Amino acid sequence: MQISVASSSLLAIPVIESIMESGHTLGSIITTPDRKSGRGQTLTQTELADWADAKGIPVAKPDSTSSLNQHLLSAQPQMIITLSYGRMIPVELLHGPRFGWLNVHFSLLPRWRGAAPVQWALLEGDTHTGISIFKLDKGMDTGPIYYQEDVSINAGDTTEVLLESMSQLAGERILDVVTTITKAVKPTPQPTAGVTLAPKITKEMSELDWSQSADTLLRKSRALRVRPGTWSNFRGERIAIGALTESLEVNQLGVSGEIAAVNGRLLVRCQDSVLEIQEITPAGKKKMGGADFARGARLVAGETFTHSAENK
Repeated sequence: MQISVASSSLLAIPVIESIMESGHTLGSIITTPDRKSGRGQTLTQTELADWADAKGIPVAKPDSTSSLNQHLLSAQPQMIITLSYGRMIPVELLHGPRFGWLNVHFSLLPRWRGAAPVQWALLEGDTHTGISIFKLDKGMDTGPIYYQEDVSINAGDTTEVLLESMSQLAGERILDVVTTITKAVKPTPQPTAGVTLAPKITKEMSELDWSQSADTLLRKSRALRVRPGTWSNFRGERIAIGALTESLEVNQLGVSGEIAAVNGRLLVRCQDSVLEIQEITPAGKKKMGGADFARGARLVAGETFTHSAENK
């Protein structure tokens, strides 16, 4: 069978490699068009397109329904697998390939339909998640399911750790699902109960509110500290906050957001505990350890991180 993969993420590589190593043919990789990035606004293609170019794999970058349709008419895939593609597939194109369009989604649908399922699972304190491989339809992650597998969320798991683990799992399972479909096995409709949504995470949503509990802040750090990046305000500037851990150091911190260097550690008070900031990136500077930041900033007793709502 000729299979194309639509994705804008390196997370699709295990699925692509499984297809290439099978008796099926990888027809093409479909990704999003090049975008302007950086200070010079240089046109840059996706990392997946870079990887495909290095492997000599054909890449299509359709920028409209018409150009996507033209590619499909030319490539003639019998099945298309999408994984973190980032674009809705037009309804009129869903019935083109003989075996349809599949989507690999990183949650146990119908929980966490949308763009950021792993992030929302971590933010909400879920203890497990999983992969769902389903048939695309006109809705947002609403199609009938061919395969699901549970994945436990461990205490220290971050978004990146879970995504890497589940992308590998998807690569291991995808060929079995393809075989199932060729045998005309019908997928199972999604339940109507238990639907939750996982909309795209914005930079504003990743601000740390130190008046919240330690558990809430640690979950947000694990979910968002790499992308889009957790942050806070210090001396009127936005500052990137990296890994956090709960601290048992004896300290005199009294109010939420108050910071101090204690025994070589950068500590901050939250609602019900004290956290240690292990990595921090001041505005316009490189990432550094919390202790290095404390020395350079020459902290004054009683200084605090502030929340944007306080500054309005």
